[in-house]
Amino acid sequence: MEKIDAKKLQKLFHAIKKELGVDEKAKAPTDAAQTPDGSNGPEQAKNASDQKHQPPIVELEQMVDQLVSEVNALEEKRLMAVADSHDTVRRFQNESQQIKKYGGERLASEIIGPIDTFRKVLETSPDDPQIKNYLIGFEMIVNQIDQALNNSGVQIIQTKIGDDFSPILHNAIEEVATDKVAPGKICAIVSNGYKLHDRVIKHTVVKVAKA
Repeated sequence: MEKIDAKKLQKLFHAIKKELGVDEKAKAPTDAAQTPDGSNGPEQAKNASDQKHQPPIVELEQMVDQLVSEVNALEEKRLMAVADSHDTVRRFQNESQQIKKYGGERLASEIIGPIDTFRKVLETSPDDPQIKNYLIGFEMIVNQIDQALNNSGVQIIQTKIGDDFSPILHNAIEEVATDKVAPGKICAIVSNGYKLHDRVIKHTVVKVAKA
């Protein structure tokens, strides 16, 4: 069923009213004879009676106008409710995406510390062959964990000696007098930093060349 257009209905009603020759407004008489007390006597009483007992089409017109106003008000409320609903859905979708994207931040933050400890152990060069075999096993485990972290969006912040210091990515714990790099540049990397997608979850701890 086609939706009723309230404004179109109102215009159609006014057109019908015009066809029927019904005046838009009842004209008050201006030339009636007044009674000694200043009133129009029976004529004024008749006008008052006519105003109380309006023609049915005039009364119907008023009802149509009122219904149109109510329909417009309800339509405005409906549009506002639809807009609020869309906003709620968008907020829910954004929150769901954020949870999906960054939900593993806490777990990743707890894992990267022990993994960095393993990396430092792997950097050693023991003479004992048995210990070297253990280190090979550790290296395999670290590589597997690295792969799992990468699959989850966790990556090491790539930092090199001589890079510019960035407070967004790095945490400088010391200024060092050195001529190996320019002043203000990174001269030593103390521990790795990590990102979860585009969010820094651990800053790279560095030392910076003193100016």
